[in-house]
Amino acid sequence: MTEKHRPKTRKDRIMDAALLIFAEKGFQNATITEISKKAGVSEATVYEYFGTKEDLLFAIPEKISNDTFEESSKVIPYIKGVEGKIRAILLFYVQLYQSNPDYSALVLLQLMSNKRFRQTPAHEAIRKSSHGLLDCIREGIADGTFKKDANPYLIRSMLMGTVEHLFIHWHMQGMPKRKPSIVDLLDSFLEIVFDGIRTRKEDSGTTLYLKLEDAKVLEKILPKKDAAAKDKTK
Repeated sequence: MTEKHRPKTRKDRIMDAALLIFAEKGFQNATITEISKKAGVSEATVYEYFGTKEDLLFAIPEKISNDTFEESSKVIPYIKGVEGKIRAILLFYVQLYQSNPDYSALVLLQLMSNKRFRQTPAHEAIRKSSHGLLDCIREGIADGTFKKDANPYLIRSMLMGTVEHLFIHWHMQGMPKRKPSIVDLLDSFLEIVFDGIRTRKEDSGTTLYLKLEDAKVLEKILPKKDAAAKDKTK
């Protein structure tokens, strides 16, 4: 039986209920009483599994992030090329944030500003994919796909920061349904970044960039092909 079709345990139901209520009301305003009612369990059961309300809060991103990382790890190693792997990692992030808005609201609007959260296994679970992204960028620099002087940390910050900014803005606007969606924007955004960090092959020839009026002057100066051919026959 797959994970998606396995009946939810009481622990799963508690986390599902807590995620919904935390995202809707915020951590401070949510209560264990309403979470337990939503999950269909007693308050004692909630405390039995999680100890405190904050422990419950941190358990949610830990589970979801680990599940997503496990799923992506089955796919990304088989993708050819660092650019393809980077696209896949970012796509997993975007699809998770967009398909589970309660989760992205909880993480981006509440937890990322929580100093204690950054010391928890939950934050480390989120950073697994971030580390994987950094490794791909370093691989691209090492194999010559990206420029040797490219800063992998800066590139990762650009990629992750843009995705997070787009979703924070999306939440602040009330999660509007519109085209193009954030998923639709991903390819064009990545192409802009890749275009700036790709290694460019040097052209052995010389390329001239001329304005139209300059080209007309040059045409008068340079001998025409027919004239040049006649000169050779003389």
